[in-house]
Amino acid sequence: VSYTVYLGKIPFDTQERDVEKFFKNYGNLLDIIIKKGYAFVEFEDRRKAENACYDLDNKDFLGSRCVVQLAKGVDRTRNRSPPQADYFPSAARQTRVRPYNTEHRVIIDNLSTRTTWRELKDYFRRAGEVTFADAHRYQERQGIVDFARRSEMRAAIKRLDNTD
Repeated sequence: VSYTVYLGKIPFDTQERDVEKFFKNYGNLLDIIIKKGYAFVEFEDRRKAENACYDLDNKDFLGSRCVVQLAKGVDRTRNRSPPQADYFPSAARQTRVRPYNTEHRVIIDNLSTRTTWRELKDYFRRAGEVTFADAHRYQERQGIVDFARRSEMRAAIKRLDNTD
């Protein structure tokens, strides 16, 4: 039996050795799977995985504040297929895709303190497929919106810059 930890909000250029170094004080790591902006780390000991989550969540990882939490019970083997719709509980059983970071990012400054990440995401959907949105996480009155494609990011900047 192994215990998987989610490591999120990490730089896209993260290497396996960076993850190993980050978790070096938490026992033997069985596997590390790195994706763009996140990773899964498999521990052989439950207590060490929990301690890593407790100690390292919201700590600096290669210049970014990362998220470290126990994975949500999904098999994370290398040959696994994409998540199925039933992974996301929903009354309507709609197919939803988990949010993910891309290199096509727009930073929004002078954001109202009342604006939520959901409102930000809905607003920017006018320009294209929004893969991730966040508001006020790293800096008050600042938001982040990631787009699936570069052309959508450019359209957002062109159409929505200096709007309310």
